[in-house]
Amino acid sequence: MDSSPILQILRALPPHTLRALGKFVHAAYHVTHQDVVRLFDILREQLPGAPDKETLAKLLNPKGGVTPRRIYHLNNYLLEAVEKFLAQEMWEQRPHDQHLATVEHLRRLQLRRESAGMLRYARKRLEADPQRGAAYHRSEYLLQLESYYLSQQEGRTRSANVQELTDTEDVAFICSKLRTGCLLLSHQAVSKRSYDKGLLDNVLQFLDGHRYLEIPIIAAYYHGYFAQSDPDADSHFRRLKMLVQEHAAAFSLAETHDLYLMAINFCIRRINRADEQYFREIFDLYRSGLQHGALLEDGILSRWTYNNIALTAMRLREFDWTKQFLTDFMPFLPETHREGAYNFNIARYYYDTGDYRQAMQHLLRMEYDDVLQNLAAKTILCKIYFELDEVDALENQLDSIQIYLRRKKVLGYHKENYTAIVRLMRKLLATGGSAQAGARLRREIEQAPVLTEREWMLRQLAPAGRSDKNRD
Repeated sequence: MDSSPILQILRALPPHTLRALGKFVHAAYHVTHQDVVRLFDILREQLPGAPDKETLAKLLNPKGGVTPRRIYHLNNYLLEAVEKFLAQEMWEQRPHDQHLATVEHLRRLQLRRESAGMLRYARKRLEADPQRGAAYHRSEYLLQLESYYLSQQEGRTRSANVQELTDTEDVAFICSKLRTGCLLLSHQAVSKRSYDKGLLDNVLQFLDGHRYLEIPIIAAYYHGYFAQSDPDADSHFRRLKMLVQEHAAAFSLAETHDLYLMAINFCIRRINRADEQYFREIFDLYRSGLQHGALLEDGILSRWTYNNIALTAMRLREFDWTKQFLTDFMPFLPETHREGAYNFNIARYYYDTGDYRQAMQHLLRMEYDDVLQNLAAKTILCKIYFELDEVDALENQLDSIQIYLRRKKVLGYHKENYTAIVRLMRKLLATGGSAQAGARLRREIEQAPVLTEREWMLRQLAPAGRSDKNRD
């Protein structure tokens, strides 16, 4: 019983939704069987635990007679009621679909005047909606379809809205096809698989120079598709960035999220090609994405996004903004990673601003649960010890990284990178100020195939000597 779908759903529901579900189940319109209602009440009282079948049978009927088969059927009936409730909850969030269904029902009852009145009201409410994403255009098409059916019912064939019907259908279809095409490209990049694009190429060709590109959601997905498919498509990227920043409030949160990710991923590809100007571009996207809530999923900010935003801001030396961001958005991190992500990033902030004492306090405060984050934290400590000439502490930390690499399964180039960091940092220690040894090491650092700390190591070999940061 403990792993049954019904219990998993009940445990996942927030308290206010669970209370609403209780009202739903207790309404005879939805659930007519009192034993199903009793089963719900028992399970809710036992949460987050679960009674075994024998206990459940006694709670359902102390006099006995409740068989395992009976419990099985009651559980299924309750699950069906809960699923209807969940569908109803989603339905309540879609008022335009509700209005449309009412129009259709009235029309099917042959209540033409009432249906026409509800149709006018539905259109008025749709036009008052500030959102103009794919859902808006789908609702506009379906209302045009209802209008057509109603005109046929009234015998007004010459005044039928045939042109409006076909135009709105095209727009709704194109929105959906472009969005799916962008999702296909994104999945293709990860899975390395090829997919049949269906009518997508025809849609893209049809849109070239077409007036439908004046519709923001269509234009955003159109330019987003080309920005995803071609890392050199700067004009498409800039158009996408402008559209998503100007019209984010007119798109659904899911659409805004997808479009921001397309623009951000374009910047990441350019940054990976050492195109430095895209650090500023991606920072602008991060800031506006946070402002619109587009980088959160169900109210949660991924720790990886949190890390990337902080790293980008610090690279651009936006230190005041970084510190404020780390504090303001810490509550939006997943609870299990909140403290680790904050400590890691605030430590990087203090390191970059020269406050080594504060940086070390945060780095030593906890062991990070992610392998790569743990290695990154250990690397920052190594850099601090090197710059403070704490040779013994540095040697101990390098030994710690070597042991960690042997113990943990670090995939691919990450192991190569951190192995190179340990080896080359030891050579930095051993140069002893020798110009000849320094020149050889410089060439080795420059030629290392994978080395994330290349710039830092080259700075340590600079003629002026080691970094002259404030060593608090």
